[in-house]
Amino acid sequence: MKDNFRQSMKWFHTWVGLSVGWILFFMFLTGTLGYFYQEITRWMEPERPFIEHNISTEQLITIAQTYLQKNAQGVDEWDINLPTIRNQNLRVGWRNPPEAGKKRGRYKTTVLDITTGEKVESRATGGGRLLYRMHYRLHYLSTKISYWIVGFCAMLMLLAVITGVVIHKKIFTDFFTFRAKKGLIGWLDIHNVLSVIALPFHFMITYSGLLFFLFTYMALSTNLQTNEDEYREMRKEIYPRTSHADSANQPAEMQDIASLYQQAKNTWKNDELNAVEVFAANDINAQVLFIRHETDITYNPNDQVMVNAITGEVIQQTPREYTAAGMIHNGFYSLHEGQFAGPLARWIYFLTGLIGTAMIASGLILWTTKRKPKQLKKPDGPDFGYRLVEQLNIGTIVGLPIAIAMYFYANRLLPIGMVERVDWEANVMFISWALLLIYPAFRPATKAWREQLQLAALVYMALPLVNALTTDKHLINSLQQQDWGLAAFDLTFFTVGCCFAFSAYKYKTLQPEKAVSRKAIRPDSAIDNENRLQLQCISKENG
Repeated sequence: MKDNFRQSMKWFHTWVGLSVGWILFFMFLTGTLGYFYQEITRWMEPERPFIEHNISTEQLITIAQTYLQKNAQGVDEWDINLPTIRNQNLRVGWRNPPEAGKKRGRYKTTVLDITTGEKVESRATGGGRLLYRMHYRLHYLSTKISYWIVGFCAMLMLLAVITGVVIHKKIFTDFFTFRAKKGLIGWLDIHNVLSVIALPFHFMITYSGLLFFLFTYMALSTNLQTNEDEYREMRKEIYPRTSHADSANQPAEMQDIASLYQQAKNTWKNDELNAVEVFAANDINAQVLFIRHETDITYNPNDQVMVNAITGEVIQQTPREYTAAGMIHNGFYSLHEGQFAGPLARWIYFLTGLIGTAMIASGLILWTTKRKPKQLKKPDGPDFGYRLVEQLNIGTIVGLPIAIAMYFYANRLLPIGMVERVDWEANVMFISWALLLIYPAFRPATKAWREQLQLAALVYMALPLVNALTTDKHLINSLQQQDWGLAAFDLTFFTVGCCFAFSAYKYKTLQPEKAVSRKAIRPDSAIDNENRLQLQCISKENG
């Protein structure tokens, strides 16, 4: 009975993974890049100045306030985002008054040159946020449709993770088992190792992703059990906001925000100021909120200090009290986004995300590898379904990374003043991906794999060169300026290119021996070989 149950779960695991595997690969890869979306955006805006090390927090606040006083007159809310390890530029923002018929005005953000205090004119780009948003909003589709597609795929991914655990008899043994063999056994071991090595991450990232849109996926239950007032109150409990004063429309002169910052420093033992928010600016009710980096995975209310911008007194606020549901939601949100993560933890997130991406890829390849011997023996050649899966595998597993590289090329090579430049950066990526999905249909699979791997190696290894020819933010200058974030980009591109080059070189050794002509094999020999291969596969998968 146990074996029958395990076999049924194996069937379910296989076909669930195959049915949405390519979308999951897209979601995992773009979501993994999202862990460095701020760094990606900075690389894609090369007009930003190099970082300046010898400037105090108070000086940065003063530069920002001077700019806002001059350029954001008549605006109630200001934001000042200070340089961090991830985003090493001074950024200010404000929300303009709402237009007719709208509840909220448009939010505007600007990077400042801290040497001149003026706006940095950067090229229009989707940056890293575009890639990050793709993993849950896809592209070219409406938000609502995207959420449902992503939710459906995430649910199947969660089921695939659970059934993957069920069908493993020796899950801990598989963690230490890898036999570098050709063909089915080798790919099975690769898939098992990748699945087990980051299993808690796979479960967490999938389950927490479903929680993000709980009010979308559970809308029917919410509508049946709550009225409009109860629904609004429930959202406030899960997403409480910091209360602040509204403008009284009575102009008043604010104190220097840099001087008010001392109040926050007196409150915090560990001073890591991240952002400043100003409410009712230049009004008698003006308030300044100082926000430091998160110190608690479920959000610590002590990370914020509110000060009266007119009198300089600390405003004693009632701490935001989270319900158990709110704390659980915030905890999963922080885990999924890595909000609390420092540089090392963020790299761990990035690497485990790549492991999850590779796990999906190896599962898709395993499906074709397992069926390849039988498909090659068919008189009319492989079935259409098999050829389609193999084509999608090549065009997605290798083609999508190439398309993402083309997104970076578009950022550097498209005309700076081009109309709808942001849209065309994304268009170049998806047009490239479409071509790479079609290409394997006209080439033998083995040649298509090798040629696309070689192309991936070329485009990634050439990116640092193109960067050097088109901007002054190349590797040599970045190292001289000790701008390690920008330097890491060029080095990472080159490393990824080397990995693809190595994969192209080793591709032949990962393939089964070349199939012998069907005429040269006696029927009984062919049957024996096939049965032996299938028995090996079943024996391995059943532990």
